[in-house]
Amino acid sequence: MHVFDVFSIIGTIAFAMSGAFVAMEEEYDILGVVVLGLVTAFGGGIIRNVLIGVPVTTLWGQGDLIVLAMISVFVAFVLPLGLIQHWKKTEALFDAIGLSAFAIQGALYATEMNHPLSAVIVAAVLTGSGGGMVRDLL
Repeated sequence: MHVFDVFSIIGTIAFAMSGAFVAMEEEYDILGVVVLGLVTAFGGGIIRNVLIGVPVTTLWGQGDLIVLAMISVFVAFVLPLGLIQHWKKTEALFDAIGLSAFAIQGALYATEMNHPLSAVIVAAVLTGSGGGMVRDLL
């Protein structure tokens, strides 16, 4: 396991839980919590894949991360309110780690496909922040 894989795991957990917490603040039911958690964790990568020409179906090859995101969402759903408030205090740290890891991942994907620098920058920005933007729209 590489360091980048560790950051990807941390980012997936952080973003899935972040989406779940937003859904719980809006008093969504369990389905809404799961949807917002998964959209936040994977939305940026899906947007990136569409823009740089990677098949969206590559998401299904990340089964371990999908399971990890689902577990994170359900853990967030059953956490006591006191622990959620503690999480909110450290959320910025995990979001920053996840954002940087996902931005690097997006830039690497675009670079491997020999896209120009402008496409690499857009891929990096949308991979890092796209899931949160989609979450906020929902």
